[in-house]
Amino acid sequence: MASQVPSETSTPAVPVQTFQPQVVVMTTGNTETAPSCCCCDDGCKEENEERGNWSCNFESILASISYAVGPGYLWAMPYFISRNGGGVFLWVYMVMQIFIGFPIVYLEMALGQYTSQAPIRAWGGVPLLQGVGFGMVVMSAILSIYYNGLVAQMLYYLFYVSGDLSRATSCANPWNTQSCGECNRTVCTVGVFSAEEYLNNHVLQLSSGIDEMGAVRGPLAGFLFLAWLLVVVALSFGAKSLGKVAYVTTLVPLFLILVLFIRAVTLPGADVEIEFLLAPGFVPEANRYYPILINAIVFRLSLGFGGYTTLASYNRFHNNVLRDAILVVFIDFLVMLFCALTASAFWGYLAHTTNLPVHTVIGSGTYFAFVTMVTLFPLLPAGSVWAGLFFFTVFLLAFGSQIVLVDTVVTSLSDLIPKSLLKKLPGKETGLLRKRTVLHGVMTLVICFLFFLLGLPYVTQGGNYLLTVVDSYNSIIQPHIFILLECVGITYLYCLKCDRCCPALNRWMSDLGHMLQHVCCFCCATIVNAMAAAAWLYIPLVMLVYLIFVGVEGLWPYLAYGSYAFPSWAYTLANLIVSVSLIMIPLVTIINIIIALIRDKPGSIFNPLEWGPYLNKHRREEGRQPYQTWQPYQQVQQGQPGYPMQPGHPMQPGQPVQPRQPWPQGQSEEDTKL
Repeated sequence: MASQVPSETSTPAVPVQTFQPQVVVMTTGNTETAPSCCCCDDGCKEENEERGNWSCNFESILASISYAVGPGYLWAMPYFISRNGGGVFLWVYMVMQIFIGFPIVYLEMALGQYTSQAPIRAWGGVPLLQGVGFGMVVMSAILSIYYNGLVAQMLYYLFYVSGDLSRATSCANPWNTQSCGECNRTVCTVGVFSAEEYLNNHVLQLSSGIDEMGAVRGPLAGFLFLAWLLVVVALSFGAKSLGKVAYVTTLVPLFLILVLFIRAVTLPGADVEIEFLLAPGFVPEANRYYPILINAIVFRLSLGFGGYTTLASYNRFHNNVLRDAILVVFIDFLVMLFCALTASAFWGYLAHTTNLPVHTVIGSGTYFAFVTMVTLFPLLPAGSVWAGLFFFTVFLLAFGSQIVLVDTVVTSLSDLIPKSLLKKLPGKETGLLRKRTVLHGVMTLVICFLFFLLGLPYVTQGGNYLLTVVDSYNSIIQPHIFILLECVGITYLYCLKCDRCCPALNRWMSDLGHMLQHVCCFCCATIVNAMAAAAWLYIPLVMLVYLIFVGVEGLWPYLAYGSYAFPSWAYTLANLIVSVSLIMIPLVTIINIIIALIRDKPGSIFNPLEWGPYLNKHRREEGRQPYQTWQPYQQVQQGQPGYPMQPGHPMQPGQPVQPRQPWPQGQSEEDTKL
């Protein structure tokens, strides 16, 4: 339990420090080191003056939820559920989210909070696998570049289509073909949905193939610039601005999803499709069903991308990260369920109104958002209003994930800047304009401008073909391999120096217990930690089986866009995309081994000395950093530098400083990053 905060008029409490071998434990009434279990831990004070913290821990939870809940919950999960067992899929998904999703979210969050570093520096505790952190950053960078191409299309539909549904659903436009089909409140004419022709022939002006990229689409390029400008604004002050934006990108879309859900379930025909969704249905064969489930867990929770580690790196050291992980996973499942029910209800209404079979109107991905829903909205009263709410919801869901992906890249690169160089940069030592915040803002501006230029090919006439290739292969096996190595690193390679039965995992659980020593419920934390530790042992086997299925069963995606088949060189490009992030693992391992041999410290490959909590006051083992301790009275004579006590107050070894005594006037060092 946390200590109570002293009143303003009382004498400040003094830290009580005991002298034990290897471990230094502090218990204090000062809220700086003994946080309370409330929304704003540490009373919302800044703990890490150099790097910065969240203004309130609630912002960390909101940002994590916003990162996990993307637009795929509306346009992908309903399709996955309906095609893979319905209610059976939901139950299995919930169980796997508890026993696979939660342990990985908890691991990534705990590692980021313990080190106060983004993925690259955070994985410095396992130098043999530090390439995992680099691979996560590379994969997140590639994803964020093309992801904003989708965001640009969402903004186009939000500003243009919401107020002009009549043109988007009409076959009397110059871009329509003879095969165009319209839908009204009673029937749909046979042919291609007019909304699909509006997307391909007017919005994208789609070329004949990836060999013909064509010109840049001016409106989409403008919205792409706007999307990156919004990212710059959201990340301009690091965690401070990101935390405020998280209120909008999390609470607003959750409220709008609830509004859309209420509207959808009240439509005629909605109950039929909802019943079909929840009822047990056809379950594919195990060799297909298993990879589908694993992919749903990994992609829907955004595991293995490093976002949770980055967000948790701004937490205070003794924040209850266990509570945060549980909340994120629980809310994530609820949002997924509401989104699935909402989409299914809309499908049922569209099928009921147009007298079409359900399988002809449902769709997945952008087809659901830009074709199915655009076809449906004119059939509703005040359809333009509902269209605006829907596309605004989809945009906020995508934007919330995008800013975390970009922040993962920016924060990881900022962590690599040496402290000696950081001191020479302009800015203040503390406050909103601290040197680290200024550096973060400048790097955000530079990276976003670079990513904007790299993203222009995605808004050309052939941009959707390129987006299909990159999206299909950027995260096909990479996050699964990263998750496997994350668990292997923590359970078998983490700081190999303990001689107990499971040294690496014991060491990590000890460090985790030190960080969570102020959690509200010790018994619950012990049980959940034991479950998580067991999960970190069996999850590598789960991911290994997935990789075997992918390799043996040939589950690599077949590239296609509608009826268009991609040329062979597109598969070469796709395999290159796969290798870019994976090559970081052996490359960084070799570099770390060479550096250790050059420094004549080969042992640092297994037990890095310059790694641990960001602040010295949170480090507890003498062998891994120069921790400052007060020497006993017998070892330091009165009048000498560092004399710990005032005359007349001798201290015996192991005796704590009594409360309400003045703190010894010895020479102290500021908390610094090693």
